[in-house]
Amino acid sequence: MVAEPVTLPMTGSSAGVGTESGRGKSRLVILLVVVLATAAAMCGWAIYLDLHHLFGRAALVYGVLFAFVPVVPMTAAFVWLDRMRPEPPWLLALALGWGALGAAYIAIELNDWLARQVGDAYAATARSAVFIAPWVEEAAKGAIVFVLVWWRRHDFNAVVAGIVYGGLAGVGFAFTENIVYYAQLFQRVADYKGDTGTALDAVERLFLWRGVAAPFVHPMFTMLTGVGIGLAVRYRHRAVRVLAPVAGFCCAVLLHMAYNAAASFVSGEALTAFYLVLLLPTLLCAVALVLAVRRQTAEVVAARLGDYSAFGWFPPSDVEFLAVPRGRRRARRHVKDLGALERDRMRQFQQTGVELGLLRDRLVRGVADGAQLGRERLLLGRLRELRAEVMLPAGTAQGSPVQSARARGQSSW
Repeated sequence: MVAEPVTLPMTGSSAGVGTESGRGKSRLVILLVVVLATAAAMCGWAIYLDLHHLFGRAALVYGVLFAFVPVVPMTAAFVWLDRMRPEPPWLLALALGWGALGAAYIAIELNDWLARQVGDAYAATARSAVFIAPWVEEAAKGAIVFVLVWWRRHDFNAVVAGIVYGGLAGVGFAFTENIVYYAQLFQRVADYKGDTGTALDAVERLFLWRGVAAPFVHPMFTMLTGVGIGLAVRYRHRAVRVLAPVAGFCCAVLLHMAYNAAASFVSGEALTAFYLVLLLPTLLCAVALVLAVRRQTAEVVAARLGDYSAFGWFPPSDVEFLAVPRGRRRARRHVKDLGALERDRMRQFQQTGVELGLLRDRLVRGVADGAQLGRERLLLGRLRELRAEVMLPAGTAQGSPVQSARARGQSSW
């Protein structure tokens, strides 16, 4: 049996403060998201009309087919990263769609206009690719990250969410950019050689670089912007809130510039050396950063849930099943063969625990407003309800079996 829970000290004002203003701000941002989605759809149609006019149907179809190949595994990687505390699927789709449509259209038009201002006809020179495109493209992709993270700053896993939104925006952008490159190359070779097979061979060689060897570059760049924005939301310090997004964006731009410079000036074996010596290690560093952020998030959730456990809200052993990766996997394996209902209860139990831990962290840090205290109580109540129903592996902190109240006929609360 768990001791009767006592009142947990909380940071902030009364639960009702700021509720109306928060609702008004939410409605405003929902309207903004709808506008962004509509704008992205219009941009997509404009991109289609332009590419169909420039390259024709056959080139465009082949471009889409080749460009789509890396989208699924790259998207799956970011969804996997987000599984501890999943963001709403429709917002993930919005980030992906904005990168593919809105950001891509803005980049196409603005890159072309700025290139003409510096004397680069059709934005075809290395000067535009190195000194103009990275600033424009990273700003266009990062805009949706800023909007979504700012909107959900009181209800999300800050740095991880920034990485996921930024990565998906980059995946979408790379998809459209690759369509342009593949379709352009196909049409150029087909017009010169008059042979579809030769054109496809040329596209396949380009695909091996852009779609197989380096499909991660755009997601990796925009991830850095997402890290900066996520850190700004997580901390109260004014310098961090200002400098972190700027630093993340500048790092994204500088890496983008370096990549475009290599693509513009390096070829053959030198390009392979660039990939092995610089680009691949950069990717490994980015992966290490992502895994470190994910591990730190689990540690934060476990520590904050430990606050509730210390005050008797649930057994200390439950923290392992809610926040520790090994314990979470053990709990899911325990209900794997018990039916869909038990698996769904476990999923809700773990997700509610993670949400509660993240919210507690924001309250302790002082970055959540007083209105979030009401949500904290709701999450605690929901967690208690689920704890009374969910089937957990045997072994509490006291060594007694942890089973559902439904199975034992009594509550462990």
